[in-house]
Amino acid sequence: MKRRASPSLLGITVFGVAACTAPGLDHIGTHGDPPDTSTTSATGVASEAAPPTTGEPGTSTTTEDDPGVTTIGSGATSEPASSTTTDDPLAPPAIVEHELGPSPLQQAGPIDVAIGTVHADGVRMQIDGGPPVELPLVGVDDFAGEIVVYTALDNGDHTATFVAWRDDLESEPLAVPFTVALPPPGSELFWEGDSAIGKGTVVALAVTPTHDLIELGTYYPQGQARCYLRRRDLGGAWGPGDLVELKPGLPCSAIDLTVDEDGALHVLADKIENGELRWWLGKIDAWAAEPANVGTGAVGDVARALATDNTHVAVCGTKPKTMHLDAAVWIFVPNATGKSLSYDYLPGIDLPVRFSETPRDCRFLGDHLVLSGGMLGLHEGNDAQTRHFVLDIDLAAETPSWLVAGKGPGSQSEAKTISIDGEGRIITGGHSCGDTCEPQGELRLFSNPSEQIWQRALDPSVSPPRAIAWHPAGYAVFASARNNAQNTSVFLIQAWFPLGGAPAWTYEHQDGPAIHTATAIAIGPYGQIYAGGTTAGGYPAIAVVAP
Repeated sequence: MKRRASPSLLGITVFGVAACTAPGLDHIGTHGDPPDTSTTSATGVASEAAPPTTGEPGTSTTTEDDPGVTTIGSGATSEPASSTTTDDPLAPPAIVEHELGPSPLQQAGPIDVAIGTVHADGVRMQIDGGPPVELPLVGVDDFAGEIVVYTALDNGDHTATFVAWRDDLESEPLAVPFTVALPPPGSELFWEGDSAIGKGTVVALAVTPTHDLIELGTYYPQGQARCYLRRRDLGGAWGPGDLVELKPGLPCSAIDLTVDEDGALHVLADKIENGELRWWLGKIDAWAAEPANVGTGAVGDVARALATDNTHVAVCGTKPKTMHLDAAVWIFVPNATGKSLSYDYLPGIDLPVRFSETPRDCRFLGDHLVLSGGMLGLHEGNDAQTRHFVLDIDLAAETPSWLVAGKGPGSQSEAKTISIDGEGRIITGGHSCGDTCEPQGELRLFSNPSEQIWQRALDPSVSPPRAIAWHPAGYAVFASARNNAQNTSVFLIQAWFPLGGAPAWTYEHQDGPAIHTATAIAIGPYGQIYAGGTTAGGYPAIAVVAP
């Protein structure tokens, strides 16, 4: 008796499975949800099930009429899969139908997997012989998941192998080939740099759980600085109703943007109100809704970055002290008054000097907040110098731990941006220089907040990174510019694997002999790379780059 496909096999709702990574294919596999772009792990693999591409070209399908034959792409067939036609409950488990597609995968997105069985309690999937993962049960005898490929560095032919099981019994393995043919890494998928909203720059980007790309920037209607939010789809397009001004009518300069797991936007900006310059933190629960006021800084406080762990929201910056600055954080949680904390580096109680600590960026690491920036003071000798620092704050105890860089390769250094992945690795982008500071861009890697394990100078033509993010394919990607002769520059995005000696790939864009700078970066749910900044003419620019 031939088994008929149940409706759930042909119309699956979203399900996920546990993470796996295949040896030799470090960026393919399966896990439950799209990655968190601020703290992704180095496994470049995700899985959740979407409706399969039944009957579409490029889909591997076992049909009801011929359940043992697998059709791949143009019609090539594999050996018949094992099957059973008995209703005997003691019969061995078997895979009797399957779907896997699209193949080839030609754009960012999932490869849908659906497996039909008889007499099975579960189905294990392996990618290229890697660790097996269990596919979720989505209906009677039906299992489903996704294979997500995060980078074109994994282009080529691969194999997914499935085994149905019950107790100690297993079916014959079903090996299904699939092909990845994504656009080359670093290729341009979308670019917009025009005068639609006038002069301005993109300051920060974030991708929401509903797959909107949100752009925060500063622009200049009638020559006055104003803050704006713009909503785009994941292809980069936007339309009427997708542009809103923050604090309409008030002078405003954008600082940073984050989005939480509920899709709420947290927006940080400087504003002038009643003649006073203060930083302001707002929360927007729905697009174009009136922002709720979360917190405001005192006159003299400087906010430079924003971070969230979905419970806390942290503003990171400085508070003025007599003759110096202290690193400062302002912590906000729902339904509670914000808390202000400041930290001063004191290397020894007998040292009669004070340091000015200036955090440039911050991220959450578990229940800790990690800041990076530059510390100015008498580190050695009699000349004030700036040194790269990492400040680790245990929020429960409110105790700080400092890591301050020594000399090397120059006498001075500073971090400009930071990112932390799911393994707790910290990467910073910044610069080093000599006593007379001519900044040379660099990357530094830390295995934890107290141990630096790698430092790499960038090409002299590359400006210090302005924004950096871990990519789920296991590399870091940063936004910057490449400086050319005659005071021109190129919009630049570059990817580096940890401990690497050369970039994995580079993206550049130039609209003409003018200044171009990439200042913001975000990662999409399937590894898409979004970058923002300024292009020729001083207009806001957005690029979508193939990973």
